[in-house]
Amino acid sequence: MGNSIYDKGMTRLRLLVSRSPGTNDSGSMQGSVLPAANIESAWCVASQRSSHVRELAAGMRIPEFAARTLINRGVRDPESAVNFLKPSSTQLEDPFVFRHMERAVERVLHAVKQGEKILIQGDYDVDGSASAALLVRLFRLLNVDAEVSIPSRAEEGYGLNARIIRDAAKSGVKLLITCDNGTTANNEIALANELGIDTIVTDHHTVGETLPEAFALMNPHIEDETVAFRDLCGAGVAFKLAWAVLQKSSNGSGLDDNYKDFLAGAQSLVALASIADVVPLVGENRVLTTFGLKLMPDSPNPGIRALMELAGLDRVPTGTDVGFKLAPRLNAGGRLGRETLALELLTARSYGEAMDIARSMDSLNRERQSVDRALTKLAEQMVTEDITYEDDRVLVLGHDEFHPGVVGIVAARLTRRFNKPAVLVAMRGETGRGSGRSIPGFHLYNALNECSDLMERFGGHAQAAGLEITREKLGVLRRAVNECADKHIIQADYATPTLDIDAHVRLSDIDLGGVRVLEAMEPFGQGNPEPVFMADEIEVVAPPRVVGRGTGHLSLMVRQLGSGRYESIGPKNLFDEPAPKLEPSGTFKAIGFGMGARVDEVQRGSKLRIAFTPKISTFRGHPEVELELKDFRT
Repeated sequence: MGNSIYDKGMTRLRLLVSRSPGTNDSGSMQGSVLPAANIESAWCVASQRSSHVRELAAGMRIPEFAARTLINRGVRDPESAVNFLKPSSTQLEDPFVFRHMERAVERVLHAVKQGEKILIQGDYDVDGSASAALLVRLFRLLNVDAEVSIPSRAEEGYGLNARIIRDAAKSGVKLLITCDNGTTANNEIALANELGIDTIVTDHHTVGETLPEAFALMNPHIEDETVAFRDLCGAGVAFKLAWAVLQKSSNGSGLDDNYKDFLAGAQSLVALASIADVVPLVGENRVLTTFGLKLMPDSPNPGIRALMELAGLDRVPTGTDVGFKLAPRLNAGGRLGRETLALELLTARSYGEAMDIARSMDSLNRERQSVDRALTKLAEQMVTEDITYEDDRVLVLGHDEFHPGVVGIVAARLTRRFNKPAVLVAMRGETGRGSGRSIPGFHLYNALNECSDLMERFGGHAQAAGLEITREKLGVLRRAVNECADKHIIQADYATPTLDIDAHVRLSDIDLGGVRVLEAMEPFGQGNPEPVFMADEIEVVAPPRVVGRGTGHLSLMVRQLGSGRYESIGPKNLFDEPAPKLEPSGTFKAIGFGMGARVDEVQRGSKLRIAFTPKISTFRGHPEVELELKDFRT
């Protein structure tokens, strides 16, 4: 994207509709995907060339709706489709493609051979903790006990600081390796150089105007970097370093089984970090995340197994499972003053130790949820009760009651609620630390960079950023970042929250074989969203019901007018399975998670337009397609 603030995405057909007043936002993946505010919303249906769709569908022997979905994710020919649907380790670049990798590996092996003291500098979020844990476990494999430092979120903020460097020098550290930080730590790394500490930076955050004078610096976003894939998370870069170290340690004889097993297990740490840090799940990220998720139920890492058990997962987790069950627990300690807790879990040596830590983590997560709810209510009141925020394109709020560990979550909720980028700052005395979240198309880091003189420090990337600022300059930042947004945000795209839809389909086209192709597109996340389709002329054929707890879920039985019966018969598909022979009635069960409050909008005989994701259910003992509603219009 370069340094542009606004990046317009692919062209889609926009169907503008008014949001129904009864819709609410549950705050979960299974809730409404649209904002809670009663503002106009749009279904944006992607368009593709029919010839491209037919060619891909024929070449892959898949239904056209599945071909359209793949095309929307940049997959346009059978070879790239096979690579996407069947990820392979052969799709990973050699780690030595990094321009400084050889230098970094030689320095690591020298430190190991000489018995030098090594410090790993991580961070308190999932990516920073997982990447630090990955390197801790690497050095254990090499019979080295490396030390680890995680900064205090409230007192020190993100990344390296002078205190860490000075303490390291006093304790005799000769090699410092950063994880998920360090790219902008120019002053701190200069201090390390003065004190006789060599620094290897592994990071993925946005690069500043000047690079630090580190011994080796590996960040795929560096302009002169020689890697082809540039969207690795911090743990992904740390994984490449570990892989390269083990390659070099093998002296060209190939990795032994212990090294292979280590790298296989390390992919689960990369999977957790990739999904939690919302990096695009394409390319190498897709490979590492796919295999990492598959290995989690039998992970050699006791911390991952304990976390899975506590979250009630006894199967291969999905991206949604990580985002809403595993990552929040891992993040809980870092948000509430126990910054090392995730690292302790992921480096635990026994299952019993790991389970004790996981239980503490679970308790902290419940506490975090309570704080989250209270501060979300406060922040929403600040916006709705202050009329001046109506004209702001970017919401900038500061308050003494904001918690520095939760402002990022609350900023994300405000972004969804008001469809505006949001920056929340927890004030402590005359300074405050904050976190921001953005909307698609608005590069938050670049916007803050235009106002860099107003902040003590800041960092991040397109959709998320962190900052430190004085109380007196917070109001100035609000004006400055909104002036920046005024110049770069296009009014039509800014004003309307959207639901991206992959294709307009007939329900009779949605069969088990096609949905299995969609399932093969997991894990879903940034850059590879869960497929959503649109169908109209939908009739509700039974009285609607509300099921589940809380506000409940909306349960419907629907059919498409004129769809009738159908039979799906075809050759073997790309999974070498015969296409299923089906003859359903054309009636589907549809479930709208968190939509129970909308039950009064429908009745038996209602005619709807629906947005949905098809799922395979085995509830009645045999597989059948059900529809997970994302939204509907009467």
